[in-house]
Amino acid sequence: MTRWHLGTTGFSHLDWERSFYPSRLPAAGRLGWYSRQFSAVELEAGGRTLPSAERVAHWREATPEGFRFCLIAPNALTSPPGRLDSPSRLRQLERLLEVLQPLGQRLAVLLLHFPAECRHDRYGELQRLLGVGSAASVPFAIQFDHGSWWRPDVAELLSEQGVGWAYADEPDRSVATMPVDRVGSSSYRPRLPPRTADFLYLRWLGRSGQFGDLGREHLNPDARLQWWVSHIGEELRRHPAPAGVFGFFSNGYAGHAPASCRRFRQLLEGRETREVLHGQDHLF
Repeated sequence: MTRWHLGTTGFSHLDWERSFYPSRLPAAGRLGWYSRQFSAVELEAGGRTLPSAERVAHWREATPEGFRFCLIAPNALTSPPGRLDSPSRLRQLERLLEVLQPLGQRLAVLLLHFPAECRHDRYGELQRLLGVGSAASVPFAIQFDHGSWWRPDVAELLSEQGVGWAYADEPDRSVATMPVDRVGSSSYRPRLPPRTADFLYLRWLGRSGQFGDLGREHLNPDARLQWWVSHIGEELRRHPAPAGVFGFFSNGYAGHAPASCRRFRQLLEGRETREVLHGQDHLF
């Protein structure tokens, strides 16, 4: 049995005030309303500073028990310059996990997103950074932007630590409506990492800044999303994900993340309705 947790990257965007949230809804009520539309959200866990205790308390109080948060670790933890395993970074990671502890089971995954400047020559540093996480009760996921990380030793390390290797789909609008398997080799195709954990972490990101108005979809990504529905369905048949599937849409994917997420959910529900008839069961 697979439980899906779907949502968007962030929940408070100015352009959503007229297209997603009810009119005159106060800012303090947005997360509660959002949590009745989707079962999870992906949030930045802070920029230069960690989230305050008051902010974390609001996240918990505004959402139902079954809602899930996935937090993106601050860039200060994952970006050069400086060593990934410096004492200051290790302390910051420990402090972040401490600050987020009041979320309890609502905190599902902490995502470490390493930019292209961070390469495989930092493998040893990453190993020590993940050592801090291995003592925590919060699963980690990782997204690598540089291709040098795509090596067997990295997959082995993540598997040993139970760290999920995130799937990321980042097409520009020229291919964003096309099925992945029909995109030419010179255009963008998502690179699919090996399975390294008992959960899946999916990110439909697109290209930042490719759409101006973020209050509506600018294109129909159904063909590309249908490829993902089929691919993930096959993947789950081969390798179940007992800890669940977490998937998040950015505005950069098709212009309006809530609409894209609903599209995917509808496609997924259609597939899973057919699978239930053949004895397979999936939950949202």
